[in-house]
Amino acid sequence: MKYIKPLDGLRAIAVSLVIVWHWIPKTHFITKLHAGGLGVNIFFVLSGFLITQILLDNRNKAESNHLPKKNVLKNFYVRRVLRIFPIYYLTILAMIALNHLLKLNITEGELISSATYTSNFYWYLTKTWPLASPHFWSLAVEEQFYLIWPLLMLFFPRKYLLWCIVTFILIGFVSQLLITDFEFGYLPTYTCFDCFGVGGLLAYIIVFEKRLLLKFYRLLSLLSAIGLVLLFVDWHFYEISFMRLIHAILTAWLIAHILINNKSLLTRLLSNDQLVSLGKVSYGIYLYHVLYMYIALKIWYRYVPHFIAVIDKKYQAWLFLTVNYVVLYFICVLSWKLIEKPILSLKRKFEYQEN
Repeated sequence: MKYIKPLDGLRAIAVSLVIVWHWIPKTHFITKLHAGGLGVNIFFVLSGFLITQILLDNRNKAESNHLPKKNVLKNFYVRRVLRIFPIYYLTILAMIALNHLLKLNITEGELISSATYTSNFYWYLTKTWPLASPHFWSLAVEEQFYLIWPLLMLFFPRKYLLWCIVTFILIGFVSQLLITDFEFGYLPTYTCFDCFGVGGLLAYIIVFEKRLLLKFYRLLSLLSAIGLVLLFVDWHFYEISFMRLIHAILTAWLIAHILINNKSLLTRLLSNDQLVSLGKVSYGIYLYHVLYMYIALKIWYRYVPHFIAVIDKKYQAWLFLTVNYVVLYFICVLSWKLIEKPILSLKRKFEYQEN
């Protein structure tokens, strides 16, 4: 699949929104914008779009060349493991090593659910949030999605693929309408299907119905405008039940805009080199940022209290975020160069099309 530079810029925005959500006090006005939820939903739509396009493109190639699609499936999973597992489990080991020092209160249930990518259901059932791994729930959702989606996109009858994707969107939307637990109800995987499905729908149109892309973009533009209005309506029902779908539509509109208007101001902004460099290491930033926050806070309030004391309290959290985001970025660059990139070089042994 051809590299799309501004999508890395979009990843940078998504991960920055999550960091703001976790690093800025919940009393701050910005938390009313649900920055963390928006960031996670952007990642879900991006995953749905990119994974679906990769799978459908390689399904087409395999069928055209009369090659077994099971090779595509096998190599998809191997490539995902190479990308996701190494630093994920490294983060879990770091959590264990720093548990006592940082007073993370890690439980056996937290460790088991993290190691098995079932955090979302564990926290949904226990109705508690962990200190060290509150963000792992979304990674669990993605892994569970990867177990189902490739099988459907590769082996489901082609004439029903569109209906399959639409069904996923409806399952996600309807399950959110039924949510009554507004703190934990959005954690089960099926409540996120609309984000993955909307991204998948855009990919389906690009692969099979590219002539409809402009019309779909115009529809997304209309729905996005309506969604933005709803997001600013002070009505609890819309805020909770429709928010994820609105985020999905807005993200799909952004991706479609990038594909159609590659020289627009928005596309050029998302192609900014600084944003793109952040986006390239966004997975590491997402994984490390909570554990790093506890380390940074311990150092921050031990060694720089006199410096921060002269700064207005309302700016202290933003100063912490700015300084430590830069440090975290360089840590993630090192992680990319020393750990992730060497492991990812093994991907070349697992190309999607094998004879």
